[in-house]
Amino acid sequence: MFRIAAQPVSRRAFSKTFARCKGYSSIPKLTSIADFESSIKGSKLSVVDFYATWCGPCKAMAPHLSKLVDEYPDVGFYKVDVDESPDIAAQCQVSAMPTFVFAKNGELLGKIVGANPQGVEQGIKQLQ
Repeated sequence: MFRIAAQPVSRRAFSKTFARCKGYSSIPKLTSIADFESSIKGSKLSVVDFYATWCGPCKAMAPHLSKLVDEYPDVGFYKVDVDESPDIAAQCQVSAMPTFVFAKNGELLGKIVGANPQGVEQGIKQLQ
């Protein structure tokens, strides 16, 4: 496992970083528990990216998620800023970023903690 040193980044610079990743910027952002629960209740697999604007590994995952959005159109991808929506993070027991939560039919099926693109893709393949 590797770690990328996080450096302080302004929200504006962070937004520009993600704006360059077309697929990532198209991922809907969930801001309330009601939105979260509504998004994961369907029969298709949902992948929720829990991130923070100050998190270097979160930024490193953006291009990988953009690729997965294109490769798996039948999977619902969502994102949650843990600083803006700590209630959703608490409900999913997220304590490190990035964390990717897999859900289907309103149930949490598992999660990947850390910047692990292969693990996220493997989870999608197994749970789809």
